Amino acid sequence: MEGKTKEKLLYILERLKKTDEQHPVNTNDLIEYLGEKGISAERKSVARDIAALRDAGYSIILCDELKRGYYMTDQLFEDYELKIIADAVSGAKFITYDDSTGIIEKLCEMASPTGEEIIREHTFVDEKIKSKNKKVRYNIDKVISAIKNGKRITFQYFEFAPDGKMQLKRDGHIYEISPYYLCWADDSYFLIGNSKSHDHLIHFHVEMMTNVEITKIPIRERKEIEELKNSFSIGEYLRRSVNMYGGESIKLVLECSEKIAKDIRREFGEEIITKPAGEKRFRTEVRAAEGEGLLRWLMQFGAQDMKVIAPENIKEAIKERAKQLLEQYE
Repeated sequence: MEGKTKEKLLYILERLKKTDEQHPVNTNDLIEYLGEKGISAERKSVARDIAALRDAGYSIILCDELKRGYYMTDQLFEDYELKIIADAVSGAKFITYDDSTGIIEKLCEMASPTGEEIIREHTFVDEKIKSKNKKVRYNIDKVISAIKNGKRITFQYFEFAPDGKMQLKRDGHIYEISPYYLCWADDSYFLIGNSKSHDHLIHFHVEMMTNVEITKIPIRERKEIEELKNSFSIGEYLRRSVNMYGGESIKLVLECSEKIAKDIRREFGEEIITKPAGEKRFRTEVRAAEGEGLLRWLMQFGAQDMKVIAPENIKEAIKERAKQLLEQYE
C-alpha cells in the first residue's frame, strides 16, 4: 500500500507539471489520470495528496472558479526558455536529425500545453543540414566524462581529402589529449585541451573525432600549459581563435565602416573599444590568432567596409591573396 501511495503522489505531481493557468486540472481529471496508471483514488485522498505536495514546497494554485481545479506555477523552465533551447537544437548542424527530434520531444514533455503546442508547430528541423555522424553523442559523452574525472583521452581525427571524402589525418595518428573544455563555437562542438607533445592549448572538432577512448592517465596540470598559467578566459580564447583556427596571438588594428560594427562585435566581443575614423567609420584594436582562419574572415569584407592598418604581414598576406584572385578572373 505504501508503494502505491508514493506512486500516486508522483503521478499527481507529474500531471500537475503539465498545467498552467489556462490549462488547470480538477479532481476528476486527476482521478481519471490515476486510473489510466492502474491506481484507484477518491476525491478526498487526491485533495490530501495535493495538500501534501503544497506542504513539500510545490506552488499549486486553486483556480478562482473551483470547478476548474488546480495548476502549478513553479515549472523548472518557462515556455519561452524551452522554445529557445528547441530552436538551438534544431539549428545545431552537428546533432543528427534523430537526436534533434528526440531532444525536442523531451523538451515538449517539460512545457505547458500551450508551450508544447508552440514548440511542436513552430520548431522546424531541417534534415538536410544535419550531421549523419551518429557517434557525435558518444564523443561528447566521453569528453565530458574525461574532463569530470581528470583523465586524458585518445582518438583519431578525420579531415577532408582533396576529393571531398573523409580520411584519417596523419595516416591514422592516435592523438593523446588532456581535455580541459568542451565548447560550442561557430556551430560546432570543440574539445579544447593540450597535446602531450606541446605546452599550449589546441582544439578539435568533436564531430571529426573517432575511436575516442578514456585513458587512466591523469591530465597535465594546468600550470604546465602556457595559456593556463595566468588568468585564463575561455571566452577570450574563443574570440581570438577566429573561425576556430589556432595560431600566435597578435594585435590587429582595423578601420571599418559602421555597417559592419555588429560583425566586429560578434567576433571579438561587445566590449571592444572603438574610435571615430572619419564619416561613419571607426578604428579598433583587437587580439586574434594569426593564421588561415583570420585571413579568411578578413577577406569576406569589401574594401569599402574594412581596411587592415596593422600588422604589416597581415596586410601583405591579404594583398597577395587579392592579387591571386584578380589574376584568376582576368
